[in-house]
Amino acid sequence: MKMAAMNGLTITAESFLEQPDDPLTSDPDVRAPKDERRKDLEAKLAAGQVFVEFEQVPKKRVRYEVAVSTTESNIDRNRFKDVLPYDDNRVKLTPSKSNPLGYINASHIRLKIADENWWYIAAQGPMDNTAQHFWQMVWEQEVEVIAMLTKLMEHGKPKCFRYWPEARGPKHALKFGDYQVSLKFTNVSGSYCTSGLFLYHKRCKKERLVWHLQYTDWPDHGCPEDPAGFLDFLNEIDAVRRQRLMEKRALTTIPVLIHCTAGVGRSGVTILTEIMKACFEFNEMADVPTMLMRLREQRMYLVQTVSQYSFIYQTLVEYLKGSRLI
Repeated sequence: MKMAAMNGLTITAESFLEQPDDPLTSDPDVRAPKDERRKDLEAKLAAGQVFVEFEQVPKKRVRYEVAVSTTESNIDRNRFKDVLPYDDNRVKLTPSKSNPLGYINASHIRLKIADENWWYIAAQGPMDNTAQHFWQMVWEQEVEVIAMLTKLMEHGKPKCFRYWPEARGPKHALKFGDYQVSLKFTNVSGSYCTSGLFLYHKRCKKERLVWHLQYTDWPDHGCPEDPAGFLDFLNEIDAVRRQRLMEKRALTTIPVLIHCTAGVGRSGVTILTEIMKACFEFNEMADVPTMLMRLREQRMYLVQTVSQYSFIYQTLVEYLKGSRLI
């Protein structure tokens, strides 16, 4: 939130951090619902119940079609052959000569919490042959916030193609087909990096500002050590999203594009944690495994490992320790 504010965003979303002198937080009757949820999460962690719980959630739909992603022309556009978007909720690009089916490995994920609509696009990290399609998706879906959950290289292995410039200014802009991307600013804050990107569409001669938030504290084959730092990253995503909604005076939500490498592991952790956090904030009755099942009905394999699932619980406990009811 600090980095967003430093670069032209006035943060107006209500803070849910506990204030010591707030009578709402000092009243045990008010605090009880959140305290009970926290105790339940802590008890499951202590008893090892999360491991059993995770294994019981189906990893994908019972019946599904992935015909578009498995056509011959699209096979090399998938980073992993077994992580594919369902046909019925895949992100559809405007078809072109080079991409006649308008394909990209990305899925729409939509949920409603209380009266608020939540819309994500979960995508695999761009490859050199899909970076153009990635920016086409950003433009056509009117994405204004991108959350990146991986580094470009980890342990000497490529995890994501660099799809945005390293240096500021038009002379360092990168071109991807009809799209040109230039860097306006970059700020590093703790465990994440906030950047402003100008996305220019050459054919229609229009430009948009896209916020790029990269979480940098996620070790390969592991989970972050600091749930509080991850919560800061989620707060930054939410602050930028809400500010953009206010500026656009939008009556509906805008999509947040979330990607890691495959678009299921770390991306799933981010989406599920934020959704559960919203359920707690609005006192919606929901549990973690049920919500994970709903997410996997929209993109297979979201949240890949038991350690990632356990980290979600740890992060939610950390959040509940310092939160209050609306």
